[in-house]
Amino acid sequence: MADKYSFHEVFRRYLDSERISGAMRPICSLIASGTFSRASFDKLIANEGLSGAPNLKETLLDLILVFARECVEDHELSRAELDELEILTTVFRIEEGNFYELRRDAVQEVLGHQTRWMLQDRYVTNQEEVLQRDLQRLFGLSYDQYVALLRPLVRTHIDGLENRKLAIQDRKELKLIESCIQNLRGVFLVPQ
Repeated sequence: MADKYSFHEVFRRYLDSERISGAMRPICSLIASGTFSRASFDKLIANEGLSGAPNLKETLLDLILVFARECVEDHELSRAELDELEILTTVFRIEEGNFYELRRDAVQEVLGHQTRWMLQDRYVTNQEEVLQRDLQRLFGLSYDQYVALLRPLVRTHIDGLENRKLAIQDRKELKLIESCIQNLRGVFLVPQ
């Protein structure tokens, strides 16, 4: 997997292309500056008086999501990108469950985008499984939370496969579709 770019570059571009205000602007500037660390972040929070800012945790989650979306746009997550996502999560003191509680829809959108791409060929590669597992871990999701977020998408995909079965005459293709449906139902606990 090739590294597309660092979070310094992503946030530099983000600052240039977006109208960012409030607590987000100085934090993005710090990340883009190349001097981002826990100490520099804590100093910024103290100097800007942001420690008690309303919705600070949500702002920090949104910033991680900005970088996460960029990283998985190519449907890969390199070791360097994963390391930088973990640095953001650690420096921002994001705890397990924060994404699920405060940014569930955004996480569902990122996971759903990757899952729709994976399901196009009805075959999940080891690389695709690793990406999903890395995203699950990055967002601090339990297996049940992960499955719950993807179940509606998978249910829709299964319905599409069921409808496709009606138009297929080839026994081999029918068997492949049936196998895919059973696999998805088993993994995502989608009732028949």
